[in-house]
Amino acid sequence: MAVKIKLKRLGKIREPYYRIVVADARTKRDGRAIEEIGKYHPKADPSLIEVNSERVQHWLSVGAQPTDPVRVLLKITGDWQKFTGEPGTEGTLRTAEPRADKKERFEAAAKESQASKAAKEGTKESKAASKASKPARSSAPKDSAPKDSAPKDSAPKDSAPKDSAPKDKAPVAEAADADAASEAPAEASGAEASNADAKAADASASDAKAAAGDSGSGA
Repeated sequence: MAVKIKLKRLGKIREPYYRIVVADARTKRDGRAIEEIGKYHPKADPSLIEVNSERVQHWLSVGAQPTDPVRVLLKITGDWQKFTGEPGTEGTLRTAEPRADKKERFEAAAKESQASKAAKEGTKESKAASKASKPARSSAPKDSAPKDSAPKDSAPKDSAPKDSAPKDKAPVAEAADADAASEAPAEASGAEASNADAKAADASASDAKAAAGDSGSGA
């Protein structure tokens, strides 16, 4: 009977973990095993690899053949080098650091939170101090001399050129407009009088013609 050292899959979808087992080569991957000699959790960081070295050496010595994945794991642990006599029996297995106690982790988290709060309070105080110092710095330029400086109250406001000839020219233009307005009504009244005389002359001529006609008809 051919015996193999292989991996038996367990776990959920996308979260597998394996057992290193010794089983008949004709059985299924997750079928019946003769003996379980190790564990392999690939999702852990670093990956968890636990192997019973004595049982591995025993089964290798009696002719059990490891599969390729199991051979890689045995090289990492150094068991394959022990069996073949190759250098590197110490292996390259990485182990996870031991977890600290819950109390120690809690105390460390509390210290970190206190330090962060103190840092935030320090930044707030520094911002408040900077805001308080800004008005004092900006007050000096506002009360400086430029408000009472001479250039703003200089001569251009009282200068004569602005109140010169244009003000004297305006009355002359107004007088000329008034004369033109007075002459225009006079001319209009003269034209109306001549029209009235012409109408009166036409009326007297028509009356004379009417009188002459009446005298002719009587005769």
